[in-house]
Amino acid sequence: MTVLVTDASGNHALAVVRSLGRHGIRVAAADSAWCAKALFSRYCSARAIYPPATRGASEFLRGLLRILERLKPALLIPMTERTIMAILAGRAAVESRVALAPLPSREAIAVAFDKEETLRLARSLGIAVPRTVSLRSLDDLASVRDGLSYPVVIKPRRSEFATFDDRIVPGGAAAYCFQAGDLVPRYLEVHRRAPFPLIQEFIPGPGYGVSALCVRGTMRALFAHRRLRTIKPTGSGSSLRESVPPPPEMVEAARALLGALDWHGVAMVEFKLDSRDGRAKLMEINGRFWNSLPLAVAAGVDFPFLLYRLATEGEVPECFEYRSGVRSRWLVGDVQHVAAVLRGRPAGWSDAFPSRGRALADFMKFFGRDLYYDDLWLSDPLPLLADVADLALRRLPDRLLRRGRPLVSEAPDTRADMVVAEVRPREAGTMTS
Repeated sequence: MTVLVTDASGNHALAVVRSLGRHGIRVAAADSAWCAKALFSRYCSARAIYPPATRGASEFLRGLLRILERLKPALLIPMTERTIMAILAGRAAVESRVALAPLPSREAIAVAFDKEETLRLARSLGIAVPRTVSLRSLDDLASVRDGLSYPVVIKPRRSEFATFDDRIVPGGAAAYCFQAGDLVPRYLEVHRRAPFPLIQEFIPGPGYGVSALCVRGTMRALFAHRRLRTIKPTGSGSSLRESVPPPPEMVEAARALLGALDWHGVAMVEFKLDSRDGRAKLMEINGRFWNSLPLAVAAGVDFPFLLYRLATEGEVPECFEYRSGVRSRWLVGDVQHVAAVLRGRPAGWSDAFPSRGRALADFMKFFGRDLYYDDLWLSDPLPLLADVADLALRRLPDRLLRRGRPLVSEAPDTRADMVVAEVRPREAGTMTS
């Protein structure tokens, strides 16, 4: 059988292609960019390009359906929120051609993909979360401004938003506000691309992830890691991370959340360990494969193969044992980390920030015990070269790039089934903890 993996530009997609390929499974990969790294893996047996969902969910679906008809895979593994949202809009058409990897209910996905709904569920379960303000009207900004403790983080409610004109667009990065006078312009900056973002207290301390594979709400596999370096030192995905023994407080919180959602499939629950009180604070749920997935595979929890077994056999063995102290590095991400450090500490930044000398010295540590690479494999070198090319191409104007050329011109219109993001939180101007 053939497995089709979407979003081939991601580290997690490359990890899935390599994992399944090493198990002797035929794997195809697809993306909207021709230089997506997993397309160039030795374990990728077929490659395809679909239109980006940012240009239109219906157009994306038409391209995906054409790929399914041509490759005839037995299983489809969507890798990002954007792709999952687009597929759910035309799920019947997709599932008439291929089996989807295990996914939770639409209701569970809606909660996991919306940070405000995630925090609401967490509070109901007694899980510690950052104090958060959600607004119903921009007029409420002035009334909450002076009651906040700074710094605060202005965070999009969702990583991806479905628009009324059929596109799925990224919410973009969070913004930081260090004083009351900056709140309104910073909030409006984020609001323009991600309507009514959350205003959240800044949690100092290291970031952790608790990853799981669940079968109808019950954990069958578990893994935990700590971030050692992030692409942006002020907060982003990690470029270096390490496996750690499961932190009990975080594991119990993740178990409660995923159990309440009756989660079916993979997820990673993110926390910050608050350096002020030593408590774990929930950040969000990644309701799909996560970018640091290569670390879990290297440490002994092969989530891609476990999900494949769940999809094909209906069950999966428990996997709770793995090696601690294993590190995984994303080399291209580490280049971006060094570049961000060299630009210097942002004005007003109050948390830890690496020195330029330390960042350069750490970058040059290419070898070490139990150190693995997300992208650099001597036995599979081309994905790293594609990753470097993609990083360079992203610096070029969009008009110079031929990305996401559609594969077909006709397909059933799925616009009527499109889920449009709710942009008005139900609670207005309230601080919650």
